[in-house]
Amino acid sequence: MKTKQIFEQVVNVLAPGQGSHLLHSVMNSFPSTSSDKTLEILSTAYDLSSDWGTQRQILSVFANNFTFKEMSTYIPNLTKYRYTAARKHASEKGQGQPVYFSPYTRKGLSEHQIKCFIDFVMSPSVMTDSPFLETKLKLSNGELYQVPQIILNSVRSRVVEQYQTFCRESGIGDVASDRSYMRILQPTEPNIRKSMKGLDNYAADGAKGIDDLKKIVNVLGRQLKGKEWEDGILLQLSNCKQYLKLDYKMHISLETDIPDHCCQFALSSDSGEYSVACSHSHDAACANCNDLYHVIEGIKQAAGEVEFESEDQKDDIQYSLSQSVKALEEWKKHLLRSVNQDRARSHVIENLSDGEVLIERDWAMKLLPMMYRESQSKWFAKRGMNWHITVGTYIINSVLHSHTIVHIFDNASQDAVTSNAVLKDSVLKLKEKNQNLTKAFIRSDNAGCFHSVEAIFCIPLLNEVSALKVVQVDFADPQGGKSICDRRAAHIKGSIRNYVNEGNNVTTSNEFLSAVIKSNIKNVQVVTATPPCGIIVKKAVKIKDITTLNNFQYHADYVLAFKQYQIGKGVKILNTSAHIYDNFPSVTILKSNSTDDVVKVPKPIAATACTEDINPAVSNRLSNNNDTNTQIADNSSFIFTCPEPHCLLTFMSYMRYGNLSNHLDKGDHQCKTELKSLSDKSKVEYVRQIDTKQSMLVRSSVNPSAECSNLVRGWALKNKRSVKRFSSEQIGFLKEMFQKGEMTGHKYDPEEVSVMMRTVKKNGKRRFSQDLFLTPSQISSFFSRLSLEKRKSAQNSYESEDFVAEEYENNIIDARSLTINMN
Repeated sequence: MKTKQIFEQVVNVLAPGQGSHLLHSVMNSFPSTSSDKTLEILSTAYDLSSDWGTQRQILSVFANNFTFKEMSTYIPNLTKYRYTAARKHASEKGQGQPVYFSPYTRKGLSEHQIKCFIDFVMSPSVMTDSPFLETKLKLSNGELYQVPQIILNSVRSRVVEQYQTFCRESGIGDVASDRSYMRILQPTEPNIRKSMKGLDNYAADGAKGIDDLKKIVNVLGRQLKGKEWEDGILLQLSNCKQYLKLDYKMHISLETDIPDHCCQFALSSDSGEYSVACSHSHDAACANCNDLYHVIEGIKQAAGEVEFESEDQKDDIQYSLSQSVKALEEWKKHLLRSVNQDRARSHVIENLSDGEVLIERDWAMKLLPMMYRESQSKWFAKRGMNWHITVGTYIINSVLHSHTIVHIFDNASQDAVTSNAVLKDSVLKLKEKNQNLTKAFIRSDNAGCFHSVEAIFCIPLLNEVSALKVVQVDFADPQGGKSICDRRAAHIKGSIRNYVNEGNNVTTSNEFLSAVIKSNIKNVQVVTATPPCGIIVKKAVKIKDITTLNNFQYHADYVLAFKQYQIGKGVKILNTSAHIYDNFPSVTILKSNSTDDVVKVPKPIAATACTEDINPAVSNRLSNNNDTNTQIADNSSFIFTCPEPHCLLTFMSYMRYGNLSNHLDKGDHQCKTELKSLSDKSKVEYVRQIDTKQSMLVRSSVNPSAECSNLVRGWALKNKRSVKRFSSEQIGFLKEMFQKGEMTGHKYDPEEVSVMMRTVKKNGKRRFSQDLFLTPSQISSFFSRLSLEKRKSAQNSYESEDFVAEEYENNIIDARSLTINMN
């Protein structure tokens, strides 16, 4: 400014009255090319920037060197505010310096709130595990975690509503908003169930078989059939997959004229004792089942016509095709057997009377010790605690009650002797709980400790020492789904985690008992015990194919055995030849305690629409009649939906979350019949009218069952596996893969090794022919034996069950920590 004033005084002296004109002429005489070029570059960079932050950085470089008027000439939309903000940025942050924002993480929920919600979401009634799906979770720092995919049985908003109601029922006051819980579900990326059911080994193998068939179809379409044929077959395969997952179990019936759906026809063996004659003919066909047969035959026919690129490709496709078809057939057989075996439990529940009890039992997954403060040295080499769950369901005053007995051992073997001793103690305690009980029906899974000659034929001896007589034992089909014992175990584990989070440890059976007794779980009896020892097992009677017998009825002098429930008249086995103990084994009880039968329920919210008085004592009961608390409707107040596909029952939000659990325990699902469109209804009515006038029609000579599948009697019975020893070449290859995995640390997956066997070569030729290929399950079993031998040789007492339990607990902890970090 001083310089400008001096120039003005000088030019006024030189040219009085015309100083301003002289000054303007002098200033314009200097070249401004450099400044103009700089401002042009500034304008271009400013226009190319998409956000104000970057534009402010660019302006701050030149804002102190040019006036607002000069810069606005090249940047017409420049405002005075932005020019001033750029000058301020240059003085405070520096010319052209970026602004760094430190991330701010708002802590809205406590870890306890997150853990409680995750525990609820991971209960069997809310979510389903997927054994063949995985997902990757990415943290904000870029870390990736690969975890098993979970499938929610309801939409996310409905799960949050269920949890809010569950908290009100349980008296949990530390509850967050619905939006907060939605934010917890979002980063865990759960899938919403879309017609998903039966995620067991059979379903997993069947789904994989469909995927392998699609790959084969892609090859056949590319090399022979063309794109149109390929697209049509792929669509049919997808439809068949959905049919087996969702609708097939609805169509199964004890007696029907469709051979694919008739249990009596499908489960009757050649032997007269295990078969029943159908009173109807099997001359009808199922369009969906026929579609499955036709698409498989179409793929087989195309595979026989195509010219493969090499013999290796031919063997690979033929083997994959045969294995895929076999997996689909086994899946379908398993579904039919499961439906029939589930009838045993439903029949007992529906006809249960006073003095009768249904006993369901199972060994839960080993419980790893938990500590509130755990050092790193105590984390490794944990030994899990064995615990057994028994649930008795009986009637008092026309109302079903359930009582849970948990036997916890610090160290025990899950063998038949221990299981029988636990059964004896459970029967005695149920009799003590309800003196009116006289008959017991037992149901369990197919574990070897339950489904063996020793476990089955100890029952007559048990009936001699107990006033509560066992009259029937039923087994579920292998991989037949979860039971009431799994749901009880999930609730108990959640209570134990909450107990540990309160500053306690659960490392022994006594601490386990304290954790359960102090929880809010109702009607549970916990027994700490030691297993029996010194029991001498007599040589029991040998029964051929004992694993194929799934139902047993006990009479005074004999046992009546069936392969499938209510199929055939059974085979009699005399009790005198089946005594296996001199004295029935017993557990040594160290301590026993029980939770309350009824838990107080907090007062309902004032703004409730319920006009009925709710008796909290109903919380541990299962209504044996039509429950007025359930509704076959789609109403916002009915938020607890049964996870069983096609079951129409939903439960009111104000009638307690326990009603859903009770409904699942009872298993009395109400399913709708298949809905038909107006067109289908018209066609059915037309066919019915035509059939009523059949005497007026000329019958065609075509057999109406021509489109039926060529199924034989007993097609759904479990096939007897043929035991075939591995060849020396197979054993050598598998040992090579196992040792290579041990040395490198990268252990081969059985699925990966199975694929390698089809392509590996030796001396330029394929090492294995098609008849020497092994399945992933065969390879997995062989690797397990090698691993067990290695552990035994190293004298490592770390049991295989501990590895499974530790892996399960690690997955739970990882899921919680990931959710907390992402929140």
